[in-house]
Amino acid sequence: MTAARPGIHYAIAILSGVSANLLLGLSSLFWKALAKIPPTTLLGYRILLSLATLVVVMAALGRLRGLRARLSPRILAIHSAAAMLVVVNWGTFIWASIHGHVVESGLGYLIAPFVAIIAGAVAWGDKMTWLRLGALAVIVAAVLAMILRSGELNHCVYLVIGSTWGAYACLKKITTLDAFGGLLCETVALTAVLVLSLATSATSMRLPPALPNATLLTLALCGAVSVLPLWLFSLAAARLPLSVMGFFQFVLPTTQLAVALVFYRQPVSTNTLLCFAIIWSALGLLISEPLLARIRRTRPGYPS
Repeated sequence: MTAARPGIHYAIAILSGVSANLLLGLSSLFWKALAKIPPTTLLGYRILLSLATLVVVMAALGRLRGLRARLSPRILAIHSAAAMLVVVNWGTFIWASIHGHVVESGLGYLIAPFVAIIAGAVAWGDKMTWLRLGALAVIVAAVLAMILRSGELNHCVYLVIGSTWGAYACLKKITTLDAFGGLLCETVALTAVLVLSLATSATSMRLPPALPNATLLTLALCGAVSVLPLWLFSLAAARLPLSVMGFFQFVLPTTQLAVALVFYRQPVSTNTLLCFAIIWSALGLLISEPLLARIRRTRPGYPS
C-alpha cells in the first residue's frame, strides 16, 4: 500500500499541472461570458478579487507567515516590474477573449518561452546552444510568415502576450519568493496603481446597469479563476522535475487553439496553422534539450 503512494503523488502532480494549463486555456470562455462589461473594468475587478482570494488562500495555507521578512527592496522592485508586465498580459488576454482573437492569444503563449530565452541571454548571459539558436531562428521565421501572410490575425495580440509573458517568466526566475508570495506582491502593486488611477483619471469600476445575476455571479469568480490555476501549478512544481514541467507549456496554447476553432469558430488560414505547428515543433525541440544532453552524456566514449 505504501509503495504505491509515490506513484499516486506523481500522478496527482501530473494531473495538477495539466489541469492548471487547461483551465488557463479554457478561461477565454469565462471572459467571453462577461463581454457586457468593458475590458478595463473587468481588469480592475480581476485585480481586486484576485487580491482578496490570494489573501484568504494564503492565510488558510499558512503562507502569509514570514512573508514580510523575505521582502527586500530588490524583491519589491522585481515584482513591481513583473506587475506591470502581468497587467498588460491580463488586459490583452481579456480583450482578445471578448473580441474573438483566441488563436492569437494561444500563439502568444506558444512563443513566450522563446522570449524568456532571449531575455535571459541578453540580461543575464544565459548560454545559447546551437539547438536554442536554431529553434529561435525557426520561431522568428514563423512569426514573420504570419505577419506577412496571415491577414486574418491581429498580430499585436500574440506579440504583446508573448513578449509580456516571456519577460514575466524571466523575472520570476530571479526572485526568492514562491509563486503565491510573488503574485501577492504583484497584485498589491497593481491594486495601488488601480486605486491611484481611480482617483486621478476617468477609470471607473462602475458596472453596466441591469446585469443579469448570472453575470454578477460569474464576475465574483474572477479571483478564483486567477488563483486556482496557480495553486494547481504550484502543486505540480513541488513534485515534478523541470524536464516534465516543461512539457506542460504545450497544453495552454493547444487548448487555446481548440477553443478558438470549436467555440469561437474563428477563421484560421492554412498559413497560420502551419506556422502554429512549426512553432509547436520548435518548442518541443527546445524542451527536449536537457533530455538530449543527458542521452549524449550516457553514451560510451563521452568525456567525463
